[in-house]
Amino acid sequence: MALIVLGVGMSHTPQMSMSSDHWAAYAANDARFPLIWKRKTWEFDDLVAARANEGIAEQVNDETWAAKYAQITAGIDQLAEALAEAAPDLVVVIGDDHHEIFTDDSMPTFAIYWGDTIEAFPPAEIWPTVAPAAWALHGEAPETYDCDAAMGEHLIADLNRRGFDVAHVKAQLEAKSAGHPFIAVRQRLMDRSVPPLPFVPVILNTYFPPNTPTPQRSWAFGEALGAAIAAYPTDQRVAIVASGGLSHFVIDEAIDQELLTVLESRDQKTIDQLDPVDYVSGTSESLCWLVAGGACAGLDFEVVEYVPGYRTAAGTGTAMTAAVWR
Repeated sequence: MALIVLGVGMSHTPQMSMSSDHWAAYAANDARFPLIWKRKTWEFDDLVAARANEGIAEQVNDETWAAKYAQITAGIDQLAEALAEAAPDLVVVIGDDHHEIFTDDSMPTFAIYWGDTIEAFPPAEIWPTVAPAAWALHGEAPETYDCDAAMGEHLIADLNRRGFDVAHVKAQLEAKSAGHPFIAVRQRLMDRSVPPLPFVPVILNTYFPPNTPTPQRSWAFGEALGAAIAAYPTDQRVAIVASGGLSHFVIDEAIDQELLTVLESRDQKTIDQLDPVDYVSGTSESLCWLVAGGACAGLDFEVVEYVPGYRTAAGTGTAMTAAVWR
């Protein structure tokens, strides 16, 4: 039987992989995203006015940014240490897709990649403001990741029997790289001087309606994923990694704290009360954490760092978070 020896939750925002002296330039693009807060879409200036009494503007300065960058960097380093100490045979990475593996023509709710390898390479063009973080999101050179195809095939078949119609992906489309949620795990959590641990990419459609999963379905999928891993007939040490989140492109600490409380308590009644309307835009990546929470329900959850990285007075930014299940 396979054994889940560690769970990890890690944000993958470009913000935490570029030094804080780049944050102001990165923030200059924040108005190009739909700014969703409190279940409404806002114009940037209106959002600044609405949040004027929250003390956010006082956090938008070089000194605070430098401290927050150091805080989340230390947290990610702790996750890398935990992964190395756990010494897993493979890593099941749960991430969303931003048209990196799939397209609008075909976007399944849940998918598992089970090719023997997956290719990761930088795109031909990178937004200048994202360039300082490109090393973490895309890698600095093409790289081939080994995948545990046998485990992937087993998970697809087993999850199907458990009532989840999981799409299977065995090869990449031409010119399609592994998504940045997976590359960020390799770049931030693994020793880059040696080949990465074998992957099993689990891909969620969190961003693109109409078939995004609800929080409840995500948790249930995670429970089934954990059971499927445990049913694998060969002894394997497995680490689970949730890549993405938490709230962005507008930070909502209330949504984040509700999620983190659920992950710690594993209380089904509270899970049932999570509202899908809150898990939209970038915050939808938090659904990957719910999958990991369901899979790691037998382990204890601990927040290593929660860093609300406010970039503007409107509250735009990312709630940069590092956590473990062990």
